[in-house]
Amino acid sequence: MGKKQSDIPEDVNKELESPKFGKPTEITASGYVLDINEKDGKVDIQTYEPISGTTILEGLSISKKIKLNDLEKGTVYEFKLDELKAPLSKKTIEYLKEQGITMDAIIQFELKETKIIDENSEDV
Repeated sequence: MGKKQSDIPEDVNKELESPKFGKPTEITASGYVLDINEKDGKVDIQTYEPISGTTILEGLSISKKIKLNDLEKGTVYEFKLDELKAPLSKKTIEYLKEQGITMDAIIQFELKETKIIDENSEDV
């Protein structure tokens, strides 16, 4: 860990540590809560539909409207997420390619709203 870190150019390191996120994009997806980290106030979720190429989102920050105690593991929810994207500079993209990492942006998600989906309440 120590050797690689010191080899990173200062401007690249700064860009990776302090990304400049644009306006959030709202995404709605269904899935369930995998884990709740009460100490950090974060959650891990799994979605049925891939979001940014994955179905597992770990360490999500949550909106102040959501109470961690109200979330239940394994219950099916409709999640409203904010996707924040920070495009990386050409220099950083090239540096990461040299390290064997293909990445052109840093993406962060925040869980904004949850709604329990009751599949048994559908009208027949």
